[in-house]
Amino acid sequence: MQGMPAFISSPRLIRVSLLLPLLWLSGCQQQITQPDALNLSPNDLHPEAQLAPHQTEQSIKGLDGEAIQDLLAAEIAGQRNQVGFALQLYLEQAARLQSPELARRATYIAQYAGDNQTTLDAAALWSETAPDNTESRRISSTLLLQQGDVLGAFDFQSELLSMGEETHFSYLAAQSAEADEYTRNELLTAISNLLKHHPDNPDLLTATAQLLYFSGHHQQANEVIDISLDIAPLSIRSILLKADLAITQYDLRAGIHILEQAIQKQPDSLRLQLALARTLVKDGDIDQAQQVFSKIASNHPENGQLTLSLALILMENGLPEQARNQLNKLLERGFEIDAAHYYLGRLEEQENNVQAATDHYRMVKGGKDFLQAQARAAQLLIAQGESDEARAHLATLRLTLPEYRVRLYLLESELLLAQNRLDDAHQLLTEAILSEGPDYELLYSRAMISLKKQDIPALERDLREILDNEPNNAMVLNTLGYTLTEYTDRYPEALLLIRKAAALKPGDPAITDSLGWVYFRLGQLNEATRFLQQAYNQLQDPEIASHLIEVYWVSGQQDEAVDLLLEARQLFRDSPLLDAVEQRLPELSTQAKHQESEYPTESTEETAETFSAE
Repeated sequence: MQGMPAFISSPRLIRVSLLLPLLWLSGCQQQITQPDALNLSPNDLHPEAQLAPHQTEQSIKGLDGEAIQDLLAAEIAGQRNQVGFALQLYLEQAARLQSPELARRATYIAQYAGDNQTTLDAAALWSETAPDNTESRRISSTLLLQQGDVLGAFDFQSELLSMGEETHFSYLAAQSAEADEYTRNELLTAISNLLKHHPDNPDLLTATAQLLYFSGHHQQANEVIDISLDIAPLSIRSILLKADLAITQYDLRAGIHILEQAIQKQPDSLRLQLALARTLVKDGDIDQAQQVFSKIASNHPENGQLTLSLALILMENGLPEQARNQLNKLLERGFEIDAAHYYLGRLEEQENNVQAATDHYRMVKGGKDFLQAQARAAQLLIAQGESDEARAHLATLRLTLPEYRVRLYLLESELLLAQNRLDDAHQLLTEAILSEGPDYELLYSRAMISLKKQDIPALERDLREILDNEPNNAMVLNTLGYTLTEYTDRYPEALLLIRKAAALKPGDPAITDSLGWVYFRLGQLNEATRFLQQAYNQLQDPEIASHLIEVYWVSGQQDEAVDLLLEARQLFRDSPLLDAVEQRLPELSTQAKHQESEYPTESTEETAETFSAE
């Protein structure tokens, strides 16, 4: 490990069936992590896990009249779905009686209720009253990890290690990818300290390698993962990390080679086969990926995700009939129904079977493709001249799927805007706001329609209503400030709004552009030039370019204005914003055309390369 960084060495509440005549108080439990994550026991994966029949009232020591009265009240509360009250009673009696069984029940009920802090409190009491219990520590570790507290989760994994139990430090390390550098370094130091006392623990070694990988210490990570694989050569997580390292240090083919070798030794490993198939897709080897996915899907017909992946690969490979067969299998088996209908709709649309495509899209009732499917269904109906039918369809969905109401209102308004029906779109969003309340997205969308209608007072009302609830919303502050700059003479007020936005999101090129533009309107040309140059250096955008060109020209920097106009014309051909600048400044346009005729500009590609290099 030579060369290693210094810090290495230093579901239902189960009806809360208390069954008080027998006093076994059947427990409830809800899965809080994937089985692969922390390998919970089989009973942990079933919401209705209950006590074994022999666990009767003798399981709960110290029961007295107060406890029985409270537990009866908890029974009634549970039957009435008053989960919070039932949980409170369980927890109070668990603490009073120091009962691990009641603490266990309280933990499961808190999980069901989604009360994370109470889950942790109950699990802590469970651990305290049952010092040898491991399940409470696993639950606490998992919950803290879900909350992003990797260091807190580490403490419970450390306790499990000291108890001689199976640990999951490597999973914990893998989940720290989004943590900040300080947290990852702290975790690496803590795991390294454990590694001193457990030098042959493959879980700790793999966790160390994972954290080194995240920190960019790829060579050291490779050395550590090799040690881990020497000890546990069949560890899937270690093999996957080894493949990731090979891809990072070399190329995709190097990672593919490692995965193929590992599969020869573990031909039934689903995770290895999936990793291979996905890496083949990234490498562009769609044919080979298709073969791997076909094998996986045939071996796991009950896994809808695998069949769906195969269908998508077949679509990518230009095999629509085979893809259609796989998608229909999903419908027959009742797996991934929404996704299957969505992609069947895509296939039918590609073949210009409009009615069949529309029917499939309309069958999508949820999932990540829901809104896109409804948008396509509505667009196809509109294209067939059935605009009223499209709107009726979306209105029906709002009634039957209330959780999507806001998104469906927004979708319908976008479709109306695409037909240039500004008044109808504005009226629809007004109805939506009356129905749903002052929703941010609805208000902002209506404000943008007001802008298209040149109704600036209406726009301002909506944006200020958003700011009443979200005074530090930088985007809305900037939008309002820029609009006041562009459409009114209230420049000092606009400047205050934009400066506040800039303080909230320093360096944002859109806000910096607004700042430069309002300074231009205020006549402060030096400040305007400085901010607009800064914005354009950050983001080559036609609007920013048009602002900077105009400021250059007005401030007497005609050569710079002409040069930037010619450059922008190469980068942003047919930009209406640049057309508008030339219309406002005809002399600029004339000079630019004259210079272009005398000195032909470079190709777009050369200009872009030159600008990028600068």
